[in-house]
Amino acid sequence: MAIRRLSYRLDQEPDTGALRLFLPDMDTAMNTDTDGSGHQPHTDTGELTSTVARVIGIPRAGETGNELSYSLLPDGGRLLCAALPGQRVEALHLSADTPGPGPVWPIDTWRSESWEAEGTQTLGAGFVESELPVPEAHFDRDVLVAFARARADRVAPFLADVRRLFGDPAGRQIVLVEEDSETVARWVALACASLPEAYVPALTFTTWTADPWRAPQQIIGIGPDADFDRSDDATVEHLFRVHDGTGGPESPAAELDAWARLTAERWLAGNPPRPAPGAAARPEGPFALIPLVSGSGGVRNAAGAAGAGAVGRAGGSGGRTGSAERAGAADGTGAPENTEPAERTEPAEHTGHAGHAGHAGHTGHAQHAEPAERAELTGLTGLGGETLRAVFDAFAHSVTRGEADPGTLDELDRLCRGLDGDQALAARPLALALVKHRLDASRGRGTLPDLAAFEGLPLGQEAWRELREEYGDRADGALRARLRDPVTTWTEPLRLALAVGADGGPGLAEAMDRLADALLHPERRDCAQAVQVLSELDHVAFTRRVLRLLLVGFTERKLDRLRALANSPQGAWLRRNIDDAPLTVRLAAAAAQWSGPPDRLRGVELFERLTELLSGQRVEDVKTLNLLWRMVWRNDPPDRAEQPRVARVCTPRLIIEADLGRRIMGWLREPDHCDLELVDFAREMRKDAKLGAQDRDTAELLVIAQDLADGRLGVSRASVGRLRELGRKVSPLGVVLRKGIDERVGRALAGANPLDVCESHGLQILVAAGPDLLGAYRAHLMADRTRDRLERELPGNPAELAAYYHIWRPRRRHGVTTEWREVAAELLDQVLAPVFVRLDDHHLGQVATVLQREGQDVQEWTAWRYRAGQEKS
Repeated sequence: MAIRRLSYRLDQEPDTGALRLFLPDMDTAMNTDTDGSGHQPHTDTGELTSTVARVIGIPRAGETGNELSYSLLPDGGRLLCAALPGQRVEALHLSADTPGPGPVWPIDTWRSESWEAEGTQTLGAGFVESELPVPEAHFDRDVLVAFARARADRVAPFLADVRRLFGDPAGRQIVLVEEDSETVARWVALACASLPEAYVPALTFTTWTADPWRAPQQIIGIGPDADFDRSDDATVEHLFRVHDGTGGPESPAAELDAWARLTAERWLAGNPPRPAPGAAARPEGPFALIPLVSGSGGVRNAAGAAGAGAVGRAGGSGGRTGSAERAGAADGTGAPENTEPAERTEPAEHTGHAGHAGHAGHTGHAQHAEPAERAELTGLTGLGGETLRAVFDAFAHSVTRGEADPGTLDELDRLCRGLDGDQALAARPLALALVKHRLDASRGRGTLPDLAAFEGLPLGQEAWRELREEYGDRADGALRARLRDPVTTWTEPLRLALAVGADGGPGLAEAMDRLADALLHPERRDCAQAVQVLSELDHVAFTRRVLRLLLVGFTERKLDRLRALANSPQGAWLRRNIDDAPLTVRLAAAAAQWSGPPDRLRGVELFERLTELLSGQRVEDVKTLNLLWRMVWRNDPPDRAEQPRVARVCTPRLIIEADLGRRIMGWLREPDHCDLELVDFAREMRKDAKLGAQDRDTAELLVIAQDLADGRLGVSRASVGRLRELGRKVSPLGVVLRKGIDERVGRALAGANPLDVCESHGLQILVAAGPDLLGAYRAHLMADRTRDRLERELPGNPAELAAYYHIWRPRRRHGVTTEWREVAAELLDQVLAPVFVRLDDHHLGQVATVLQREGQDVQEWTAWRYRAGQEKS
């Protein structure tokens, strides 16, 4: 192996005046070789000098700069050249068998002060990095992150073209048009920091050249004034990949590249990919996507121990398209057949390949990075559309081809479980590939997959259909064959059938039926065995389905069995899974629990407690009401005192719809209070076609009385006649109900027009009424509001005045109660007399005319009016 350090000066030929490279006068002192033996062999440097001139391109007169170029030579050697101010050129040549220089060299030697070292420096045998131009750490992690963010929209397209230098035999050279060579150097550093480690030493570049057409490197930096026609379509579309940072014409965007896009996202997120020297190669290939998503340092691991030494073995002349032979498939996940860049056989004048910007955060000579921690999969932020689908498809293909190691599979599994929306849809192929991988792996080992491996994966209906077609029938058939064995042997076959989603299969259906039947016979041994199997499976969805089968063909007998299950030793398991059980099972278990110690609830107390388990804590449908009724009372009615509370928990209408109203008719016959709840119940009960005549008449009597009192039903011959008829039919009524009806009728007659009372024969009700009816009647008419209204309105209504007098005038005939005589006399004196004493002769004459027309005794009225006037005066 050999390392040469050569120094040149750029000067004119004495004869032609052309610029060319000249060795200094003291060549032997300033140019040193070693072959590793300690001896200084005599070597002709003419050929090497010619190569240096070719790869750097001879600048025009007066041009100086800080160009840095790195090239691969046809024999596998490498050449690093720095064009320095003062027309000086420094070159470093490593032979093909010299080990590689490490991950931070050579791009970090740009503007390195070590290029200014004394020419007498002697290199030791072998590779001694301290004797080479040292990096100045211009391109550490923070610098490159800031650089990428400032050019966010250009990072992914640039990295995609860098990737194609190795993946496509026809990959075109990249031309970077920038205002200065420092910007070009940072683009090169970004590429080196992004590539897999094995590819970095094969990336050739020149940070600045005046003649890009003759530059042999893969990445070529030029200024906006270079002799390069960017307006020519052939140049930007077929010959080069042009990236113009000055706003000029450039090549059209290339096709999607998932690796480039993800790598760019990592840089922009401030968490760039990190090298991990010495780590094992990833089976997915050098351009693996998983490390880019997970944030692990494995992105460079594909090169493995080959490292930079691969470059030393990369023979060939490099050329415009790079020396890696199909380094990865174009979809972003392909692994190269050889992790080393392969040879190319292009003409020598097109030589040139690469160096490496080094691991992020590197400073000085440090060559080792801390081992990267396994991180959460967070690199998908901002991805969508075709990029997102391409990433997941690449992951799926990697799993299907068996390229993913166990750690990678775990990372992909976590990734799938953390997604939703469009990302979950895009991840379905990957989720399916993971499930198939686990199923196939477990089958090969003769074991069963863990059900937890499938919970939360975004598989989708189509994926489940495919799994059922491919694996379901086989697993379901195996399960069905095992159902002839004892129940305790069903666990593992059930686990496999559930793992592949064998829904609808006859084996799984039969197993669920038999488990449900066993649960409904807690007195048998099979019940305990069924609980054991369900506990071992610990499969929430399957347990829920078995519990639902308990209600198939539901009868009162099954209800008793559910309560027996809840009271059995297996009741503890039922209570642990009660949240997954149907409402009926939950209610039955609760009824069994609360009926026993310490609660010992019965009747409406148990009924109300059970309703707390319902949505809204109220019974709102007939099915639930019937269920609760059977649990609490079976076919018996509640105690009379409990019946109003039952109606309040649900509604009277719901009780009638459930055909349970007749069981609480005692509430209507003998209520504690005659309130609106009772009236509502009576109103609904009238609709029950099975209700007895006596109960129906009672309900209708209460409803008519309420409607008359509310004014919804007018006082007429028909309504009053119906009221009297119903009163005769249902007599005698209970004390509370009779009082409630009388009070409502009294209010109705008091509030009605007196002409309607007379016309409807309501007076016949009044004269024979008891104290409850008369008390309500009197209270309404004696109220200040009523008296004030009558004093305002009656003077202008002689017919109503005459009617009130007719109703309240003194009567002595048979059937008139003493209570009515007293009430009527009071109303004449307190309500009607104050109106009459203020009437003039005209209005008094109108009243007399009405009385005479109706056949009333005018003389009696005149005498009463005279007496009333005397008393008021």
